Amino acid sequence: MELTEELLAYFGSMAEIELAADDDIFALGLVNSLRALEIVVHVESTYGIEVDVDDLELDNFRSAARAAAFVARKRGGDSRS
Repeated sequence: MELTEELLAYFGSMAEIELAADDDIFALGLVNSLRALEIVVHVESTYGIEVDVDDLELDNFRSAARAAAFVARKRGGDSRS
């Protein structure tokens, strides 16, 4: 399963609805500050990356596709790995 699909499944389970890869979870009102922190912790623990203070931008986690691209950048790869 590619990163985007994995994160889409995670975001969907968190929101308890079916989402598309580019759905903005913040604009949809599905994420508050606590949920945002849960996403960061999930990304760090699942993908073995460190999310730095400079990385804490909504655009990095706004959708499954953007979160996958962020993880791929941090890992030095692409969102299909």
